[in-house]
Parts: sequence; structure tokens; C-alpha cells
Amino acid sequence: MKMAANNHKKKRRKNDRPAGGGGAFLAVCSGLAGLIAMIKRIPLTNMIGDNGNAYYSMAFDTYTFFFLLCGYAAPAVVAKMTAARCSKGQFRNTRRVWNVSMGLTAGSGLICALFMFLLSDVLSRRVLGEPMSAIAMKILAVNLIFASVLGLYRGFFQGMGTMVPTALSRFLEEVLCLIVMLVAAGKMGEYGSKVGALLQNPNYEQAFGAAGGILGLVIGSLVPLLFLLVVFFMFQSSFRKKERKDMGKGTESYHRLIRILLLTSFPVILIALVTQGSVIADQIMFLKMSSKSQDTIVQWGVYAGKYRILSGMPIIVVTSICASLVPAMSVSNASMNIGRLKEKAQLLLRLAVLLALPAAAFFAIMADTLMPALFKTGNLELPAALLRIGSIAIIFQALSMAMAGILQGLERERNVLINSAIAFLVHIITLYILLKSTKLGITAVLISTIVLYALLFILNLLSVQRRISLRIDWGRMIGTPVISAAVSGVIILLINKLLTEKMGSMAMTILCLILGTIIYLVLLLALHGITERDLKDIPAGEILITAARALHLM
Repeated sequence: MKMAANNHKKKRRKNDRPAGGGGAFLAVCSGLAGLIAMIKRIPLTNMIGDNGNAYYSMAFDTYTFFFLLCGYAAPAVVAKMTAARCSKGQFRNTRRVWNVSMGLTAGSGLICALFMFLLSDVLSRRVLGEPMSAIAMKILAVNLIFASVLGLYRGFFQGMGTMVPTALSRFLEEVLCLIVMLVAAGKMGEYGSKVGALLQNPNYEQAFGAAGGILGLVIGSLVPLLFLLVVFFMFQSSFRKKERKDMGKGTESYHRLIRILLLTSFPVILIALVTQGSVIADQIMFLKMSSKSQDTIVQWGVYAGKYRILSGMPIIVVTSICASLVPAMSVSNASMNIGRLKEKAQLLLRLAVLLALPAAAFFAIMADTLMPALFKTGNLELPAALLRIGSIAIIFQALSMAMAGILQGLERERNVLINSAIAFLVHIITLYILLKSTKLGITAVLISTIVLYALLFILNLLSVQRRISLRIDWGRMIGTPVISAAVSGVIILLINKLLTEKMGSMAMTILCLILGTIIYLVLLLALHGITERDLKDIPAGEILITAARALHLM
């Protein structure tokens, strides 16, 4: 009887997981692609400087707003609608989903691209207050079409159950983007310096250099799109055979599919606008409410091109972890397996703390060494100060994302939207008061961002507790990683103080990163901060299990 019960438990756990390893594979690939996307800004920053970073960020954040409207929801929504019909053998309806989504996505992408291109001068001059950003903005407008359709193809293949085209296209995208970005930034920067010499304005060099960096994004989307087009046409013969064997009883009308697509996309777009709109609002408010000077542009360039690059790295890892666990939570929620659901939710929250705490400690301690190690130009003191203060924002952002992931697994996107809207409103009010009544400058943006994520975490936590009454072992969740991070932090602090004059900043950064990571992981495993079962549920967890067994820590 015991053996039967154990077999039943194992079978139930297996059924709680999403089918296949595609979800974890995609999460790892997406995390790596995102990490490369953040790292590649470092050499670009060294080429275009703080001013160029400001122009780049103004163009990119404007592009982000338009992309949220036309292409952001396409991958997830199309994947969901395609998978739902393929699982029932309704391949004719799957074809109709593709036709509708392609028409809407390409059409909205074209409209948004035209709007962004035609309004670039007005947006850069009157809204952002920096006409130089219009050069990069016009080039990036074209990418709205490429990126939107590229995401659509990725969503289709994911819905068909294959992650390989998505993984390969993402890798191709990042490699090409990096190469073209650096080459084009150098070439266009040289051209900009000649224009600046003629017009007696040295900022043209950074403006054209930023436009070159933007060109890397465009080519990075265009070539993978062509790759997926080829794969799609190769796939057509086998798909037509499936259409001929269609098991579906009825054909869905285009009108119905359009309505479903729009209704499914709308909440996704709305949540994205609220959660990601804070960066756009920060940019506009800071540039409009600060004094009209070159120092304002430099401060925004430092914040967007140095602080945000580094602080975003641990968040990318947390995002990939959330992406791998949320589907399993959705399966448990659908099957009413509350015990497994709570277990996954606790794991997700604990992993967010385990990843964010050591990263925040490392950045706070190593900020002064890290900046000259990575960046060779521009202001280095201000981003180091921002990184020290902003380390707390990393923890709150990771926790708020983990809680949002739990709510998504519970299919409570409405709570995510409401909580995000409340936090966003408080964030805007805080930023307005700080910019109006203090002289904190760009630090005001950072403080209001900390308020945003702290409040969002609290609101999401309350929403989760109302839904499933999650029992959180605060001692295990916070105590163990705090002790591990504190000990590793003290050790790298001492090493940094003792050897800082004997080693270069890059060598010191690498040494402290490796030693700090090893010490933290050893203490974490020794204090049972994470179990073998937990590691089996996350991407690349088997590697840590093997290492822990070799060291007799597990």
C-alpha cells in the first residue's frame, strides 16, 4: 500500500509540471539573451559616453512605449491561442489564428512605426526637451515592424510546441545586435564628429554614435525575422497535411478570433503599460522638471546607461526563474492541487530572495571598484553612489516580480494590474514632490523607484495572502540568505580594502565576484537555505546539486 501511495504521489507531482522541458529551456535562453542584451550596453557606453547614453535611452524608451501597443503581447497571446487549438487537432482554426494575428500585428506595427517616425522631432524637442535624440528615434521607429512580427513568429512556434526556432533566433539576434551596434556606433560617431565640427556642436558625435547603436537593434531584429520566415515556409508542407486531417468540428469566424485576440491582448498590454510605464514617466518628468542644462542630460545618461544596466542584471535572472515556475503553478492551480501550488509559490519567493540579496550586497560593497572596471568614460562617482543606494531597489523589485509571478500562476492578473496602478500613482506623486521640493537630481528618480517596488511588493503580497493564505517561513526565507550574504559580503569587503592598491579594478571585481559567489553558495547549502528538491525545479539546478554532493553539502 505504501508503494502504491508513493507511486501515486510521484505521478501527481509529475502531472503538476508543464509538459516537456521546453519551458525551462526557453527560460534559460531568454535569461541568457536578456543578460547579453544588458551587458552589450557596457562597451557601447564606453564608445558614446554619458550624453550618447541619454540620447540612446530617450529613443529606446519612446520605442518601448509604442512597442507595448503593437507587439509586446503578440508572442504570449498567439502562443496561447495556437496551443489551445493544436491540442484539439483544430489546425484550420490555427491557420486562421495566424492570419488574424499577422494582420493585426503587422498593421498596428506599421501604424506605430509611422507615428513614431513622424512625431520624433516633436517628441524629442517638446516632450523630452532634447532634439538630438530624434536621430536615433527615427532609425528605431522602423524596428517596431520587425520586432512585432518577429515576436509573432516566435509565439506561433512556441504554440506549436517547439522552442528551437525561438532559441536560435534569440541567439542570432543578440550576436548580430552586438556586432552591428559596436561597428555602426564607431562609424556613425566618426561621421557625427565631422558634422559637429562644421556646426560647432560636439554633441553630434554622441548623437550619431547612439544612432549607430540603435542600428544594431534594427539589424538584430531583421535578420532573425528572415531566419524564422525561412523556417516557417519549410514548416508549411507538414502543417498543410495536418490541416487536411483536421479533427475540428467547426471553423471559427475571423470576427470571433479578432475579438478573442483583442480581449486577450488588452490586459497584457495594460499591465505592461502600468508596470513598465514608470521608466517613461521618470524620463519625461526628470527632463521637464529639472533645470535645462547639459548636466541634466548627463545625469539621465548615467542613470539609464550605467546604473540601470547593472541593477537590471539580477532581475533578468529572477525573471527567467519566474518564467520557468509560473507554468507549473498554473497547472497546479487548474488541477486544484493547493498543496503543490503553495509549495511552488514559496519556492518562487525564496528564490527571489536568494538571488537578489547577494547581488544587492555585492553592488553596494563593490560600487566604487565596479564602475571603473566596466566603464572607461564619463562620470563614475554618480553611478557608484546610485548603485549603493539602489541596491535596496534590487531586492524589492525581485520580490515584487516574484509575487506578480505567483498571482499570474493563480490567474489573478487583475490584482497585478490594480496593484501596479496604485504603486505607479504613488511613485509619480513621490517623484513630483522630490523634484519640486528638493535638489536631489537623479537621486530623486531612484528614491521614487524604491518606493514603487516596495509598495508593489506589499500590495502583491497582500493579494496572494487573500487568495491562498501562504505560510511563509521568514526565518528560512530571509535569515539564511541574510547570514550567507553578510558573511560573503564582509569577506569581499576586506579583500577589496586590503588588495585595492595592488590589483586593477577589473581583476579585483572578478576575484571578489568569484569568491563571494562560492562563499555564499557554500554557506547557503551548509545552512540548508535551499534543498535538493528545490534545485530540481529550477533551470541549471542539477549543476548545483552535483557540486553540492561533491563537497558533501547535500
